[in-house]
Amino acid sequence: ESRRKLQSVRERFTRLPHQSLLLWLYECWFAGADVDVLLDSSEAKQLGPLSRDVAIDRGLGRRKGTRSLWKRLVGSVRAAYTADELLVRRHGWSSRLEGVQYLTELSVADVLFGNTRNSWCLDDLDRAWCTWEMWQALRESASPLYAEALASVPWNWNLKVLKLKAFIWDYKLKPSSPHQDSFSYMETQPGERAASSDDPCTICHEELGRNSCELECGHEFHRECIRRWLQEHSSTCPICRDFAVLPAGISAHSSSRYKARPWKRSGF
Repeated sequence: ESRRKLQSVRERFTRLPHQSLLLWLYECWFAGADVDVLLDSSEAKQLGPLSRDVAIDRGLGRRKGTRSLWKRLVGSVRAAYTADELLVRRHGWSSRLEGVQYLTELSVADVLFGNTRNSWCLDDLDRAWCTWEMWQALRESASPLYAEALASVPWNWNLKVLKLKAFIWDYKLKPSSPHQDSFSYMETQPGERAASSDDPCTICHEELGRNSCELECGHEFHRECIRRWLQEHSSTCPICRDFAVLPAGISAHSSSRYKARPWKRSGF
């Protein structure tokens, strides 16, 4: 039983080659490392190269007692590194995927190491606020067109990271079109822009093509990718965290686009 449990943990949470540690930590949290994975010290020591980082993997079993995998990951990462050592400053991100990933890295670093109210968000990373320092780093590293879009979004104390991620992902670069009020767009049109055929699926990062599924929030993925995501990881959109459910009968090979049915968000 313990062997099967550890194998399941490895399959769900092993870090991908070349994946940044901060992005990996976020994905571990999002996949349920804080909810349904409890490990004692002996079990944690048997996980092997979960993070592909010797210092972090060795630290997972140091704390006695039964703890969630998430608590073990956080404790081990904090003991092994500082924020400056983990956070690789990006220069000139030029795609929405890069922008969302960088904002995720900035926010996770602030939650784990920052002396801000984001330290309250350790058990719910999607509650994090975009601090002024994060906002400046994101804008200064953006390519000119994205920097122009972000310049029209007024920063304020209550700006949520999740909301800013959705804005970056939904924003369409149209240099020849009239300048739009980005903040108004973010407030009034979340998820209304459908993905084009050459947009990437944020789950597998491959082009969407025809076999796609658009969730009620407007974000689009490969049909099979989002099916697996909703069944194995979470019942929410990977981008904006709106809840969605796929009917059991949907075919992964149908040539038509499909719009998923939403769950009503209980509180946000």
